[in-house]
Amino acid sequence: MSLENMLSALTPIEKLAAMNILWRDLSSNPAGLSSPDWHGDVLANRIANPSVEPGLPIDAAFEDIKERMNARRAKG
Repeated sequence: MSLENMLSALTPIEKLAAMNILWRDLSSNPAGLSSPDWHGDVLANRIANPSVEPGLPIDAAFEDIKERMNARRAKG
C-alpha cells in the first residue's frame, strides 16, 4: 500500500496527528532541510520592498489568520 493510499484512509484528526509527527521529525534537524531557491528571491524582494502597512502584534496576527481561514471555510 502506498503512503498516499494510507493517508487517504485516515480521518481528518488522524491526518493532523500525522502532520504533527512529521513536522516534529523534520524540525528536529533543520540543517538537514534546505529551502528552495525561490525562497531567497521572495526574501530579497521583501527586503528591497518592505510593506508600508503597520505590523501586527503576534496575537493579533494569529487572530487575523484564524478569521481569514474560517471565512474561507465558510465559503466552501
